[in-house]
Amino acid sequence: MKNVLLFTDTPLIGGAELQMYLLAKFLDRKKFNPIICCGPYETLDKWVANLENEDIKVIRLPVKHKNDTAHIKLLKRAIKEEKIDLMHVHVWNPASGRFAFLAAKRTKTPVIMTEHDPFRLNPIKDIFKKTTLNYVKTIIAISKDNKRTLSKLYPNHKHKIKVIHNGIDTTWWKSQLLGFGAKERKTLRKDLFKADYQTITALTVAELHPRKGLHILLRAIQKLLTQLPPKRRESLRFAIAGAGPQHQALERLITKRGLTNHVILLGRRKNIPQLMKSSDLFILPSLREGFGLVNLEAMISSLPIVATRVGGIPEIVENNKTGLLVPANSDTQLAQAIKKLITSKTLRTKLSKNSKKHIEKNFNAQTMAKKYERTYTQTLKG
Repeated sequence: MKNVLLFTDTPLIGGAELQMYLLAKFLDRKKFNPIICCGPYETLDKWVANLENEDIKVIRLPVKHKNDTAHIKLLKRAIKEEKIDLMHVHVWNPASGRFAFLAAKRTKTPVIMTEHDPFRLNPIKDIFKKTTLNYVKTIIAISKDNKRTLSKLYPNHKHKIKVIHNGIDTTWWKSQLLGFGAKERKTLRKDLFKADYQTITALTVAELHPRKGLHILLRAIQKLLTQLPPKRRESLRFAIAGAGPQHQALERLITKRGLTNHVILLGRRKNIPQLMKSSDLFILPSLREGFGLVNLEAMISSLPIVATRVGGIPEIVENNKTGLLVPANSDTQLAQAIKKLITSKTLRTKLSKNSKKHIEKNFNAQTMAKKYERTYTQTLKG
């Protein structure tokens, strides 16, 4: 059995950390012993508790912040004490994880990295990044689009890059909906969405950040409403779950565009599976997206999707088969796609059935873990 140190220097929880958790959970423990290494930040406490509940060891480094050079000494100590055979660095930001690469070099520990959201760095950081990549044996891109981006940014290392798509714990997701039947769905729709059985509710789950394109969605909703007869217009609700820096700006836009009777900002929510099960369709209008993990969650919940053709999303959503894809930053085409779904129950049913099967077959966490196991084995063989 080989000891694998999965490292992140993030002070926040996001999609990268969820994938670390799922990877550690589903690795074959007879072959690999996962050990998570992260900072002391309180924001990580729940994540750490979830890992420990799965009997996964977590080392929390007593650093002051993500740029603290003490990372190097502390990581070298952890590598020695835990007899680490392989370090797996999860890069949530292209400039993150740099101290892990230095620690791996100094201890001669083979290292692989997963790039979750690559983009061009400023010149100084870019030079350092290119240097640290010399120590990396394998670079994992979470989508083919990310691989293309990384190959352009770091052409000297493109031979190291391979794609492993993110996955979702389909069993856990389904378990969250046990006991959530028609009665519970009706109550949630009434209390939260202000919707009855005739109302069509569209859900968006995203950080309230400009890159998520929520301001574009509001413009699309305004256009859509002008195209519909009064009765159908009044039976529409759009719910946005999430928190972030754009919250107040979105509130103002909702008022300015006369959408207060149609758009609800739900804030950050823990009951996402139940929200999805209570909705009729899902919309993700992102301007930039590394992978679009939330689409997997919507699709395993049997929701028909409208999403933008950016990043790794076209690798998840097949246009007109498992969802509808539109160009980013186009409120007109986004409105047209939403209209197409809300006016055709037949299309919604078709897309929802196809999407659930697609995720179960191609994007479950167990499949992802098996691919990483093969990568670990190949990397250790040199």
